[in-house]
Order: sequence, then structure tokens, then C-alpha cells
Amino acid sequence: MKSKLKLKGRKYDGKSRVSNDLYRKNYNEIFKKNPDDPFQKEQDELKESYEQSKLNKKEREELLKELDSRNGF
Repeated sequence: MKSKLKLKGRKYDGKSRVSNDLYRKNYNEIFKKNPDDPFQKEQDELKESYEQSKLNKKEREELLKELDSRNGF
């Protein structure tokens, strides 16, 4: 009786996909960060540009405050 219950269904053997070169390549394209990725490079450059823009704005505001205090208006 137990043997009939045990045979039902397929047992998982621990291997869901064959790991070949094509599978690894596609997996890496989807899940791994690629340093040569042009989109990631563009995002990094945009973030750097934004940070520099914030610094420039802060310097301009400080300069304007200094000039405003000199004029006395």
C-alpha cells in the first residue's frame, strides 16, 4: 500500500534546468549587473551631473546672499 502512494507524482531531483553556456549567458544578461551596460553608464552620468548641478546652485545662492548683504538693500 505504501509503495503505491510513494510512486504517485514525480519527485524533484534538485535540478530544474540544465546549466549550459546559453543558459548562463541569458541568466547573466537578465540578473547580473554588467559594468559595460550603456544604460547603467548613462544613469551614473546623469546622477553625477545632477549632484554637480546641486553644488553649483548652492554656490550661486551663497554668492547672491553675499552680494545682497554688501548692497544693504
